[in-house]
Amino acid sequence: MTLQYRAWIDSFPDPEQKLQSVQSKIPPRNRLTTVDEIATTTVFLLSDKSGHTTGQHIYVDGGYVHLDRSLT
Repeated sequence: MTLQYRAWIDSFPDPEQKLQSVQSKIPPRNRLTTVDEIATTTVFLLSDKSGHTTGQHIYVDGGYVHLDRSLT
């Protein structure tokens, strides 16, 4: 978990309950994205393997951003 996300979670009266609530809505594995997953996506985007990738929004969040949009 990133420091920014931890700070946001810790701002709630019951941080652990809020964390469980958020994680339960993340589709693939009910967990937050790891720093390593963000790093490997960054390495991919900087590599020649992403040479034909242009103008994309890439969300490294296990689908949470799309779920969040559907709930609001």
